[in-house]
Amino acid sequence: MTKKKPLPGREPVGLIGLGLMGQGIASCLLARGFHVVAYNRTASRAQASLKHIGHALDELARRKVVTRAAVADWRKRYTLTDSIDGLRDCFFVVETVKEDLALKREIYDQLESAVKARTVIASNTSSIPITVLQKGRRHPERFIGMHWGEPAEIMQYLEIIPGEATSRRTIELTKGIGEVCGKMPTVLNCDIRGFISNRLMYAMLREAFHLVEAGIADIETVDRSYRNDMGWWSTIAGPFRWMDLTGVPAYMAVMEDLLPELDNSARVPKLMRAMTKSGALGIANQKGFYKYTKAEAAKWEKVWVNFTYDIRGLAEKYQKQVKF
Repeated sequence: MTKKKPLPGREPVGLIGLGLMGQGIASCLLARGFHVVAYNRTASRAQASLKHIGHALDELARRKVVTRAAVADWRKRYTLTDSIDGLRDCFFVVETVKEDLALKREIYDQLESAVKARTVIASNTSSIPITVLQKGRRHPERFIGMHWGEPAEIMQYLEIIPGEATSRRTIELTKGIGEVCGKMPTVLNCDIRGFISNRLMYAMLREAFHLVEAGIADIETVDRSYRNDMGWWSTIAGPFRWMDLTGVPAYMAVMEDLLPELDNSARVPKLMRAMTKSGALGIANQKGFYKYTKAEAAKWEKVWVNFTYDIRGLAEKYQKQVKF
């Protein structure tokens, strides 16, 4: 029997944290008809979310991802609260604060005192094992990982990670909400640090740093090779599908010689440490692995958003032809 997806209703979804990811998640939920109650420790950031969400929803409607009618009443469905107690009526809560275990536990202590026992609590953590987050909780079965991509309102990406104590109900409800939000949820069989996409990405990033630090190529050259190879095919095929499309045996032959040569350092790369120490934030402060003027940073941000919408449309086109 096919289980029904949770349809948006009067019971709101709670959201804790209104940084970039939190604003995107709020936009996505509101675009799909949910009522959202949001809390942020800094009141000014909570108020700033109104402008960001309004712009995001207008863009979703302009690009026909959702209808204008679907988002016309979003302001009536979006409530800011000045305390976690304000989430008491939520049937589902997404926590999206920074990767600080002590902070998350402090928030969960308050949240479990406020919400009903059956309220699902999903963390947008990028790497902390969900089993660790469940420890010491009153109802560990309702905790789950819900790892969104950025921009959250556009991408179809969503990883769902059960911990050791997560219930089937929690998994199904989280997956259903993701599907209502237009995602293609990936549900892991078990808990692991970093989940799937981050483990794949950080293995690639480690090798990219190694190639630069070893003097094999500069940053721009590494970027160009990656963009024109993996960046070319990875939107339609994952690594296993790509091997199927291009011939499996050749990859084994390369593996035998290449795998022993790949970097396996457990330390953060020297270049990454230096960049972080210098205060580089990327386009956010025009200082990153590349140099930017304010205009160039704004142009890159615009190109990135436009590209994300274009890729979504292209993916939807080919999803009708093959299952992926």
